[in-house]
Amino acid sequence: MNNILPKFSVLMTVYNAEKPEYLNSALNSIENQTLVPDEIVIVKDGKLNDTLELVLSKHKNRFMNIYKIISLEKNCGRGYASKIGVSYITNDWFARMDSDDISLKNRFELQMLAINKYKRIYPNLAVIGGQLNEFVCDESNIVGHRNVPLNWDRIKQFAAYRSPVNNPTVMIKTSAIKQVGGYSKLNTMEDYDLWVRFIISDFEIINIPDVIVNMRVNNMYSKRGGFRYLYQYMCMKRKWRKLGLGNLKTEILSDFYMTLSVIMPTWSRKIIYQKLLHRK
Repeated sequence: MNNILPKFSVLMTVYNAEKPEYLNSALNSIENQTLVPDEIVIVKDGKLNDTLELVLSKHKNRFMNIYKIISLEKNCGRGYASKIGVSYITNDWFARMDSDDISLKNRFELQMLAINKYKRIYPNLAVIGGQLNEFVCDESNIVGHRNVPLNWDRIKQFAAYRSPVNNPTVMIKTSAIKQVGGYSKLNTMEDYDLWVRFIISDFEIINIPDVIVNMRVNNMYSKRGGFRYLYQYMCMKRKWRKLGLGNLKTEILSDFYMTLSVIMPTWSRKIIYQKLLHRK
């Protein structure tokens, strides 16, 4: 299969607070794919504890030729670490992988096949994502499912309200991300910001209908609150509208719904996301 489809890379960032067992499962899910990458770039975002280092060493020793591990002296945040990681990618496409999520066994094969199919239809194709399941603790405990639009026109419309891509599922064209300035140094909405920059730069984004990642959401809902986050969100929405994404109506509606999300307690936010927005 690797002789038929183009080579590709995987990019992951890891920081000291990650649980070793989560990282181990994430790396196993990469290595056990039906289509295996020929390069895995891992950026250590600051010093890691001995147990995390042991996990990385174990996997690198098993697949010596494909692992490329970069160390940052201090924790700089996911956006900056990702930006550094892109500079080490040597293939035309790379898959994003979070250090606590699980890629389903055929994820990369499905995406590379889709790239070969859609690049003829969308000559400026820069991102291809997919659908995901949300789970707590164990992969068998699926608590939600996030659907994102498939059609390019629908993706552009959706982006004015919410992120049009499931961040942990994406494959990105290396030359395209460099053209739009790469990952920002933001530690809030750095992925959403990237998709918007692709859209306003006339690059194209596609999502496939398949579930390709199981995303861990153990404490995700508690992270969605906070007035600092709300302020940053509103600033970004205003900036994007001025750049041509959406209009005043979409900005006001987005700000209103995000304000509600921030002020409500974690338990109610969890119910809304699981029962309404991300229902199974």
